[in-house]
Amino acid sequence: MLLSGWVACSIIVGESARQIVKVHLPGDLVGMPSLAAPTACDTIEAVSAAKLGVIETTAIGQVFSSNPRLAALLFLVSQQERVLLMERLASIRRTSAASRIAALILELRTRLRRNDPTIENVVPVPLTQEDIGDMTGLTPVYVNRTLRQLRTSGIATWRRGVITIDDRDALAVLAALPQSPERDTSWIPSRRG
Repeated sequence: MLLSGWVACSIIVGESARQIVKVHLPGDLVGMPSLAAPTACDTIEAVSAAKLGVIETTAIGQVFSSNPRLAALLFLVSQQERVLLMERLASIRRTSAASRIAALILELRTRLRRNDPTIENVVPVPLTQEDIGDMTGLTPVYVNRTLRQLRTSGIATWRRGVITIDDRDALAVLAALPQSPERDTSWIPSRRG
Protein backbone atom coordinates (compact mmCIF):
# COMPACT_ATOMS: atom_id res chain seq x y z
CA MET A 1 0.00 0.00 0.00
CA LEU A 2 1.33 3.42 -0.92
CA LEU A 3 1.35 5.46 2.28
CA SER A 4 2.85 8.65 0.85
CA GLY A 5 4.33 9.97 -2.37
CA TRP A 6 3.78 8.88 -5.96
CA VAL A 7 4.98 5.79 -7.82
CA ALA A 8 4.66 4.85 -11.48
CA CYS A 9 4.07 1.38 -12.85
CA SER A 10 5.50 0.82 -16.29
CA ILE A 11 6.27 -1.85 -18.84
CA ILE A 12 8.98 -1.90 -21.48
CA VAL A 13 7.66 -1.98 -25.03
CA GLY A 14 9.90 -3.15 -27.83
CA GLU A 15 13.60 -2.91 -27.04
CA SER A 16 13.60 -0.02 -24.59
CA ALA A 17 10.50 2.19 -24.80
CA ARG A 18 8.88 2.74 -21.40
CA GLN A 19 5.09 2.95 -21.20
CA ILE A 20 3.72 4.15 -17.87
CA VAL A 21 0.46 2.30 -17.41
CA LYS A 22 -0.49 3.66 -13.98
CA VAL A 23 0.55 6.34 -11.53
CA HIS A 24 -0.23 5.38 -7.94
CA LEU A 25 -1.25 7.97 -5.37
CA PRO A 26 -1.33 7.67 -1.56
CA GLY A 27 -3.81 5.02 -0.45
CA ASP A 28 -3.46 2.94 -3.63
CA LEU A 29 -2.59 -0.73 -3.56
CA VAL A 30 0.53 -1.11 -5.69
CA GLY A 31 1.37 -4.28 -7.62
CA MET A 32 -2.10 -5.82 -7.56
CA PRO A 33 -2.04 -6.98 -11.23
CA SER A 34 0.94 -9.17 -10.34
CA LEU A 35 -1.31 -11.29 -8.10
CA ALA A 36 -2.51 -12.92 -11.34
CA ALA A 37 0.99 -13.85 -12.53
CA PRO A 38 3.95 -15.88 -11.27
CA THR A 39 6.28 -12.86 -11.64
CA ALA A 40 5.90 -9.09 -11.52
CA CYS A 41 3.84 -7.73 -14.42
CA ASP A 42 5.33 -4.24 -14.31
CA THR A 43 8.17 -2.16 -12.95
CA ILE A 44 7.42 0.12 -10.02
CA GLU A 45 9.44 3.35 -9.78
CA ALA A 46 9.17 6.22 -7.31
CA VAL A 47 8.17 9.51 -8.97
CA SER A 48 8.62 11.39 -5.67
CA ALA A 49 9.77 10.44 -2.19
CA ALA A 50 7.47 7.54 -1.31
CA LYS A 51 6.66 5.30 1.61
CA LEU A 52 5.11 1.87 1.15
CA GLY A 53 3.59 -0.61 3.59
CA VAL A 54 3.72 -4.32 2.78
CA ILE A 55 0.55 -6.38 2.69
CA GLU A 56 1.22 -10.10 2.31
CA THR A 57 -0.63 -11.85 -0.51
CA THR A 58 -2.02 -14.35 2.00
CA ALA A 59 -3.65 -11.45 3.87
CA ILE A 60 -5.31 -10.33 0.66
CA GLY A 61 -6.58 -13.87 0.11
CA GLN A 62 -8.00 -13.98 3.64
CA VAL A 63 -10.00 -10.80 2.99
CA PHE A 64 -12.14 -12.72 0.48
CA SER A 65 -13.31 -15.18 3.14
CA SER A 66 -13.31 -13.01 6.27
CA ASN A 67 -14.54 -9.68 4.91
CA PRO A 68 -16.62 -10.02 1.72
CA ARG A 69 -17.54 -6.31 1.71
CA LEU A 70 -13.86 -5.29 1.64
CA ALA A 71 -13.22 -7.92 -1.03
CA ALA A 72 -16.07 -6.44 -3.10
CA LEU A 73 -14.54 -2.97 -2.70
CA LEU A 74 -11.17 -4.32 -3.90
CA PHE A 75 -12.97 -5.82 -6.90
CA LEU A 76 -14.67 -2.47 -7.57
CA VAL A 77 -11.34 -0.62 -7.46
CA SER A 78 -9.82 -3.12 -9.91
CA GLN A 79 -12.73 -2.52 -12.29
CA GLN A 80 -12.27 1.25 -12.03
CA GLU A 81 -8.60 0.83 -12.89
CA ARG A 82 -9.64 -1.25 -15.89
CA VAL A 83 -11.94 1.57 -17.05
CA LEU A 84 -9.08 4.09 -16.70
CA LEU A 85 -6.80 1.85 -18.77
CA MET A 86 -9.52 1.44 -21.41
CA GLU A 87 -9.93 5.22 -21.59
CA ARG A 88 -6.17 5.75 -21.80
CA LEU A 89 -5.87 3.16 -24.58
CA ALA A 90 -8.69 4.81 -26.52
CA SER A 91 -7.13 8.21 -25.90
CA ILE A 92 -3.68 7.21 -27.13
CA ARG A 93 -5.07 5.63 -30.26
CA ARG A 94 -7.82 8.07 -31.21
CA THR A 95 -7.28 11.57 -29.80
CA SER A 96 -4.96 14.55 -30.21
CA ALA A 97 -2.00 15.29 -27.95
CA ALA A 98 -3.93 18.11 -26.26
CA SER A 99 -6.85 15.77 -25.66
CA ARG A 100 -4.60 13.11 -24.09
CA ILE A 101 -2.95 15.56 -21.73
CA ALA A 102 -6.29 17.17 -20.82
CA ALA A 103 -7.69 13.72 -19.97
CA LEU A 104 -4.61 12.97 -17.84
CA ILE A 105 -4.94 16.25 -15.93
CA LEU A 106 -8.61 15.58 -15.19
CA GLU A 107 -7.91 11.98 -14.15
CA LEU A 108 -5.18 13.04 -11.71
CA ARG A 109 -7.32 15.84 -10.28
CA THR A 110 -10.27 13.49 -9.73
CA ARG A 111 -8.13 10.85 -8.06
CA LEU A 112 -6.31 13.34 -5.82
CA ARG A 113 -9.63 14.86 -4.72
CA ARG A 114 -10.74 11.49 -3.34
CA ASN A 115 -8.16 11.89 -0.56
CA ASP A 116 -8.13 15.69 -0.44
CA PRO A 117 -11.44 17.33 -1.42
CA THR A 118 -9.90 20.78 -0.90
CA ILE A 119 -8.03 20.38 -4.20
CA GLU A 120 -9.77 22.53 -6.79
CA ASN A 121 -7.86 24.21 -9.61
CA VAL A 122 -4.29 23.93 -8.29
CA VAL A 123 -3.11 20.34 -8.40
CA PRO A 124 0.32 19.13 -7.18
CA VAL A 125 1.75 16.68 -9.74
CA PRO A 126 5.42 15.61 -9.48
CA LEU A 127 5.62 14.23 -13.03
CA THR A 128 8.23 15.26 -15.58
CA GLN A 129 7.49 15.93 -19.24
CA GLU A 130 9.12 12.57 -19.98
CA ASP A 131 6.70 10.87 -17.54
CA ILE A 132 3.76 12.63 -19.20
CA GLY A 133 5.00 11.43 -22.58
CA ASP A 134 5.38 7.88 -21.29
CA MET A 135 1.79 7.96 -20.04
CA THR A 136 0.26 9.52 -23.15
CA GLY A 137 2.37 8.05 -25.96
CA LEU A 138 3.94 11.41 -26.83
CA THR A 139 7.55 12.54 -27.14
CA PRO A 140 8.85 15.04 -24.55
CA VAL A 141 9.09 17.65 -27.33
CA TYR A 142 5.44 17.15 -28.24
CA VAL A 143 4.47 17.24 -24.55
CA ASN A 144 6.27 20.57 -24.18
CA ARG A 145 4.56 21.99 -27.25
CA THR A 146 1.14 20.80 -26.07
CA LEU A 147 1.59 22.17 -22.54
CA ARG A 148 2.52 25.51 -24.07
CA GLN A 149 -0.64 25.34 -26.22
CA LEU A 150 -2.80 24.69 -23.13
CA ARG A 151 -1.15 27.61 -21.32
CA THR A 152 -1.49 30.11 -24.18
CA SER A 153 -5.12 29.04 -24.72
CA GLY A 154 -5.85 29.90 -21.08
CA ILE A 155 -6.95 26.34 -20.26
CA ALA A 156 -4.23 25.02 -17.93
CA THR A 157 -0.64 25.61 -16.90
CA TRP A 158 1.72 22.82 -15.80
CA ARG A 159 4.86 24.24 -14.16
CA ARG A 160 7.33 22.91 -11.61
CA GLY A 161 5.17 20.07 -10.36
CA VAL A 162 1.91 22.04 -10.18
CA ILE A 163 -1.03 22.13 -12.57
CA THR A 164 -3.19 25.24 -12.51
CA ILE A 165 -6.52 24.67 -14.22
CA ASP A 166 -7.77 27.98 -15.57
CA ASP A 167 -10.81 26.72 -17.48
CA ARG A 168 -12.11 23.35 -16.23
CA ASP A 169 -15.01 23.27 -18.70
CA ALA A 170 -12.71 23.81 -21.69
CA LEU A 171 -10.35 21.17 -20.29
CA ALA A 172 -13.22 18.65 -20.05
CA VAL A 173 -14.32 19.39 -23.62
CA LEU A 174 -10.74 19.01 -24.83
CA ALA A 175 -10.33 15.68 -22.99
CA ALA A 176 -13.03 14.22 -25.29
CA LEU A 177 -13.63 11.22 -23.04
CA PRO A 178 -16.58 10.43 -20.82
CA GLN A 179 -15.83 11.47 -17.26
CA SER A 180 -16.17 8.46 -14.99
CA PRO A 181 -18.83 8.80 -12.32
CA GLU A 182 -17.97 8.38 -8.67
CA ARG A 183 -17.94 4.89 -7.23
CA ASP A 184 -21.34 3.29 -6.78
CA THR A 185 -21.14 0.99 -3.78
CA SER A 186 -24.91 0.60 -3.34
CA TRP A 187 -24.80 -2.96 -4.73
CA ILE A 188 -22.32 -4.15 -2.08
CA PRO A 189 -24.00 -5.73 0.98
CA SER A 190 -23.42 -3.65 4.09
CA ARG A 191 -22.86 -6.69 6.33
CA ARG A 192 -22.69 -10.46 6.21
CA GLY A 193 -25.98 -12.10 5.35
